[in-house]
Amino acid sequence: MRFSLASVVLASLLPVALTLPTSDSSLVSRQATNFAGYLISTFSDANPAVQFHLSNGNDPGSFAFSNRGKAVLTSTVGTKGVRDIFLTTNTARNKWFVIATDLDINSATFSWDKATRTGSRSIVVWSSSNLVDWSASKLVNVEDTTAGMVWAPSAVWDEATKQYYVFWSSRFYSTSDTAHTGSASLDRIRYATTKDFASFSAPKDYVKLASTPLIDQEFQYLGTPGHFVRFLKNETVNQVYQEKTTGGLFGSWTRVPGYVRPETPREGPASFADNVTPGLYHLLLDDYTQYVPYQSSNIESSPSWQPSSYSGYPSGLKHGSVTPLLQSEMNAFKARYPA
Repeated sequence: MRFSLASVVLASLLPVALTLPTSDSSLVSRQATNFAGYLISTFSDANPAVQFHLSNGNDPGSFAFSNRGKAVLTSTVGTKGVRDIFLTTNTARNKWFVIATDLDINSATFSWDKATRTGSRSIVVWSSSNLVDWSASKLVNVEDTTAGMVWAPSAVWDEATKQYYVFWSSRFYSTSDTAHTGSASLDRIRYATTKDFASFSAPKDYVKLASTPLIDQEFQYLGTPGHFVRFLKNETVNQVYQEKTTGGLFGSWTRVPGYVRPETPREGPASFADNVTPGLYHLLLDDYTQYVPYQSSNIESSPSWQPSSYSGYPSGLKHGSVTPLLQSEMNAFKARYPA
């Protein structure tokens, strides 16, 4: 987001470290031939509603604007504007949720200072059993009253406990500063668990740094149990960096040197594995006007991300997520929401 993740499905998430059996096809097959394409879930500054772009087969550089170029989901709750769109599902792929930041920068009373002091502490949620029939929008609180805002939510499904781990960014004010007029903490990454996106566990810190404000976290599974990279935006320098681990989401993380694209400010990372080519990964970075696509065949090295040379890549896409789809899901989505 100006300050602005794709769905990751996990088989087993333990309190300290992540372990994944190699038989878990839901995760290991993220780069398998049974996926037939990609779905971008996004929004635009001009129209802060949920928009979808469906790929032309497994081509990561060719997309068509679904629903004849119109948003599919519009918020009727909270600020009635949404940003930072994230689509998630479970292993069975029979429950789908779209979650988003509750924020409308086009409001007549909007200011970034107000958005960080007295912004929404809730996320906007839509649910579906088939990816095409969606519920009405719901506003679900996830933070306590000391938080100034909740931004850029994302979710990870844990098959072992049948629940989602939900992540977002917040900053905090003193318990005595009920109007949030004083100094705030630095932005940090928070998380909670939920089974239904209706009720959540008490939120906890996930990544909290002493001198660096952080937002816009995105995970990328690397094909081996417990092996991930994650992307984070440093709000001080407006750059995205990455870390890596072999110990799962709650294991030890090591910083990959430098920034992903240090030449200009970037935010809102959306990462996804190529459906066809093992070891090839794609990364969308928001340049504050739209997404710019990059790719890497050596994701754990730095610098390794190079601009993707696509012709006709869709313009105007903002901080969202990219989800691999099965052929049956592609067919159903295209039939309901044609380009």
